[in-house]
Amino acid sequence: MAGKVRYYESASLRISYDVERCIHAAECVRRLPDVFNPDRRPWVDPDRATADAIEETIVHCPTGALHCERLTGGSEERPDPDNTVAVSPDGPLYLRGRVRVSAADGATMLDDYRVALCRCGASAIKPLCDGKHLAIGFQDTGGVREATGSSDAAAGGAVTVSPQPNGPNIVRGAFYLVDGRGTRCSRYEKAAFCRCGHSRNRPFCDGSHVSAGFRAD
Repeated sequence: MAGKVRYYESASLRISYDVERCIHAAECVRRLPDVFNPDRRPWVDPDRATADAIEETIVHCPTGALHCERLTGGSEERPDPDNTVAVSPDGPLYLRGRVRVSAADGATMLDDYRVALCRCGASAIKPLCDGKHLAIGFQDTGGVREATGSSDAAAGGAVTVSPQPNGPNIVRGAFYLVDGRGTRCSRYEKAAFCRCGHSRNRPFCDGSHVSAGFRAD
């Protein structure tokens, strides 16, 4: 999925920043302000810390807007051993692990280790989140009322996100669902997640997209 990507490079590291996928969660700013400083231009300076420190910070970017590439060898980012789908209070679904987002025709739009999915219905880059939940005042506690999966097995492999036309995001593959308090609720192999913002059983879809007239590919 092509976006507006900017690059910041040192002798050992190249940082990529996808402007559209950034929702200003500010994990980078809190963890490594010498490198990531929004009050400075350019706001990213990879010469101000070691490559290891920068990489450790970037893997905490929940949307995948930030990535880095080693230019002189060394470790590269690896996916979490278990796939997780975390419900952010008043915000998106945060997916971590091996995540593949598919288009309506089945083609791969995005293949990443960190992805944020819109669930307020207002994003301009659906199915991804662009931060519009803040502008529209989307509210949800991040609670999970339905937990029908198991919780005693690994959740590795890959998960695929398939946005349904005018409907939910179908996530297939083993993953743990994590509520807004950070608690692992259950392990799933498949679930339909609301992306219109109207479900009464959030984060799951209850069909409200039909009565709400939700439109999205």
